[in-house]
Amino acid sequence: MKKITDEILWQRYREADQSAFTELSRRYYRKLLHYGLKFTPNVQLVEDAIQELYIHLWLYRSTINQTEYVKYYLMKAFRHQLFKMFRKLKSTVEISEISELAFFEGSTEDSFIELEADRLANQQVQQLISALSPRQQEVIYLRFFHNLGVEEIASQLCINPQSVSNIIQRAFHKVREMWPQNPVVTYAS
Repeated sequence: MKKITDEILWQRYREADQSAFTELSRRYYRKLLHYGLKFTPNVQLVEDAIQELYIHLWLYRSTINQTEYVKYYLMKAFRHQLFKMFRKLKSTVEISEISELAFFEGSTEDSFIELEADRLANQQVQQLISALSPRQQEVIYLRFFHNLGVEEIASQLCINPQSVSNIIQRAFHKVREMWPQNPVVTYAS
């Protein structure tokens, strides 16, 4: 199952293949969790939203369309589910600071920084990103940590593509202004 593409797994899931659905769920759980933690530090709420999404996907699999962009579909559906839960709770939730885990997509072992230089460089980047507005943080996260295109981000956030480009440009400008004179970017050999 691990070598099967997302698109094939998606098709099999829509045909009620439980093992395909399980594999898709496994592949995207961590990514969805990290994405959800950009909106709230409440891990339980994010995990509940993921579970609600998975339940919805399974129950309505026969009405869900085929897609070439499984990752994009799941990210957008998850965002919708999370905001639906926020509305139910009637609480104000803002994007929390990007945690150290946001910089890693690998296993738990990969999330630990092995070299002191890496830790310092990541800390500087986190400080720079945390100084951005919540909308800029979200767009940067989607663009560079999930490799979504400008059109996909615009669709997901319900804004026009030019606005996404403008947000990215303003974020880069702000980061350049704040960039330290002597950044820690050296790495041990």
